Amino acid sequence: MNGTSVLNQSVIEEFTFDYTNIVFYEIEIIQLLGYDEENVPDPVLESINDIFKNLPDKVNLKGGFKIFPSRKVKLDKEKFEIENRIFNSERIITSHLKDSDTIAFMVATIGDDLENLSKSFMSNNEMLNGYIADKIASELVERTADFLELKIQDSINQFGYKITNRYSPGYCGWNVKDQHKIFSLLPKNFCGITLTEGALMVPIKSISAVVGIGKEVVRKNYECSICDIDFCYKRERNAKNI
Repeated sequence: MNGTSVLNQSVIEEFTFDYTNIVFYEIEIIQLLGYDEENVPDPVLESINDIFKNLPDKVNLKGGFKIFPSRKVKLDKEKFEIENRIFNSERIITSHLKDSDTIAFMVATIGDDLENLSKSFMSNNEMLNGYIADKIASELVERTADFLELKIQDSINQFGYKITNRYSPGYCGWNVKDQHKIFSLLPKNFCGITLTEGALMVPIKSISAVVGIGKEVVRKNYECSICDIDFCYKRERNAKNI
């Protein structure tokens, strides 16, 4: 791949990550739960430690991305278009993509074993374990997506390109139904992820997102102050500096 091909032809990469690739510690989950090492209750700490011991066997970390030729990408104030598909991502997201020379879609997943473990705990009325397993799964898929972003950046570093933050359907006014358009432009079952009719990803602990690529793009902090979505996981991560 050369610098010209990044902009003139599609580039598709798919990865399976080893759990050791992801830097992830128990203390970070403790902090996400609102505790620190000094005041975490013993049952919470015990649950976290038990789940972490088995974590490498409960995850299947995969990720991939597709970079689109610049000639197939059009950016507007509240939307962008790729191969005649219009993505109504709204102004917050497009304001961060506006200086991009092209765009990439990325997906990441941890598989469904950890989600199934959480559900098993819940069905057995082990609510604390179920909640913590779900929390760990949510953070781990974010870490997997973080690592995938590094892979994208590594692939374009030598050509002087940079990437924006990632932005996902369902956030900042971007309708989650656009998932169907994203996946229509990716290989079938890319990274083992499929969509339901309602545009939910399977496995559930998966992420899809757009990133901008260009020589002039600026990677800015997520602007939680101008987004009114209370359930946003990034808002929670930012609040805890995770």
